[in-house]
Formats: sequence, structure tokens, C-alpha cells
Amino acid sequence: MSESFLIIPDSTQPLKPLTIIGLGNELLSDDGVGIRVVEALKERHFERPIVFEKLAIGGLELLDYLVGFEECVIVDAVSSGKEPPGTLFRFVQSLDDEPVKIASSHQIDLGQVLSLARLLGARLPRRVTVYGIEVEDITTFREGLTADVELAIPSLTNLICNDLEQQPDPSSVNSGEWQVFHEHVNL
Repeated sequence: MSESFLIIPDSTQPLKPLTIIGLGNELLSDDGVGIRVVEALKERHFERPIVFEKLAIGGLELLDYLVGFEECVIVDAVSSGKEPPGTLFRFVQSLDDEPVKIASSHQIDLGQVLSLARLLGARLPRRVTVYGIEVEDITTFREGLTADVELAIPSLTNLICNDLEQQPDPSSVNSGEWQVFHEHVNL
């Protein structure tokens, strides 16, 4: 049996600038959208160094991939049932805000993970931005995305790239609330 340990980096080490984490399982239809968006982002050119991760984990295991970075972007499937498949979402959680519960099919509760990390004194990103695409099917075992979700990948990739390039003033970002972008919006 393997044991998992929380890794908290040495506070004397400089923080790495940015990590982009794609969450999902590519064998469960639309659940693989986070992985696919990260693959598309890796093809883009960025001026700053970025660590890309493709993960099929959640919960406390995610904490090991958050600590030690100045900023974190998480890309995942969203299954709200309130928007049509292909709708884009963005949620910004700043370090100053009280962590908000953000759940996904990976049983990730980002608020609880961030709260525990604070309690442990971990060096957290100053901002964690969660991006997602409303999905249609995350339960069918098959490779490949449904049509509306597949079509939304370039728009979400562009939204993330625009946000990273423009690096908006943190006070101008709607931190702590979901923003919804319908796929047809030009980004």
C-alpha cells in the first residue's frame, strides 16, 4: 500500500510563477475536457514560464500541485445543469477571499483544500482561477468529447490566454463569483 504525504515547500525557496492544471478522465467522454484544454494551451507561446499538469485527481491530492506557485489555473468539466453544453465558466479565488466551495466530479472542494493549506501554513498561490466548460456527458466510458464541448475548447483556450496575457489588476477581477460566458461570445 502506498502512502500519500502532503508536500509543503521550504518557505525560503522562491515561488514558481504559474501552474496550469487540467483535471479529468479522458475515458469518460466530456470529463476529459480539462486535459484537452491544457493540451491546447501547451501549443501556445507564453512570455513567462508555466508548469502544465494533466491530472486525474482531486481533493487533498490537488494541494501538492498548488503550493509553491504564485498563481494557479485549474481547468475542469462543469456540470451545473443550468447552462447549455459548451458554456464557458470562470471563477477567481484570491488569497484574501474566504475560500468558496467549488465541487466537481473529482470530489474536489477547493475551499476546503485552501482552508487546510492555510491552516498548515502552506505557500499558496495569490490567485487560483478555475475555468470550465459545461458538459453534456461525464459518465459514458468512451474517448472523445460531445460535439458542443469539443467546439468550445478554442474559445476557452482563447479566454485563458487573454486573461494570462493581460494580467488584469486583481482588484478589477470579480473574485469569489462565477462568471458565465456563452460559447458564441467572441474572445
